[in-house]
Amino acid sequence: MRVDMLRKRNRGSYWKWIWLSIGVLLLLIAGIFTFFYSAQKPVRADEATALARIDGKVDLKQQDDFYLYNGANGVYYVLTGKNSKGKNIIVWVPKSKKDTVVVKYASDGISKNEAIAKVKQEKNPAKLLNVTLGMDKGVPIWEISYLDSSGSLNYYDVDFETGEWYRAIENL
Repeated sequence: MRVDMLRKRNRGSYWKWIWLSIGVLLLLIAGIFTFFYSAQKPVRADEATALARIDGKVDLKQQDDFYLYNGANGVYYVLTGKNSKGKNIIVWVPKSKKDTVVVKYASDGISKNEAIAKVKQEKNPAKLLNVTLGMDKGVPIWEISYLDSSGSLNYYDVDFETGEWYRAIENL
């Protein structure tokens, strides 16, 4: 009789630990989700700001991508998407309201993949980190950050319109 009681007590303890473990795991997952959601909040706010600035002024009917470029000459929000005619467009929205919004057809310049290919051909990066559209002194650019074979951080800017090298910042 006593052995049966011990077995029942151990069985209850076993289930208690399983439920406790599941609860801790769920709390951990919720915490990670909340952390990443909170980390993206400023970027989503910048995207909303950019969309509000061009609302009614730029024919952007479908938004595809959003890039945040923080360059030496200011911050730019860059939106890609389609206009009402279905053409792919890119919109450079300066954070500073005194600067001008720039709109170009995607076909007026090189693609993201072409910019990456140019960097791979000329610099042979060990690892690509980020590729973003930006604007520097009125010139639309693709900025590619990468690590070289020695692990140094590098930036390689490609002119969006010509596909030519624009600027490099190396060995950081």
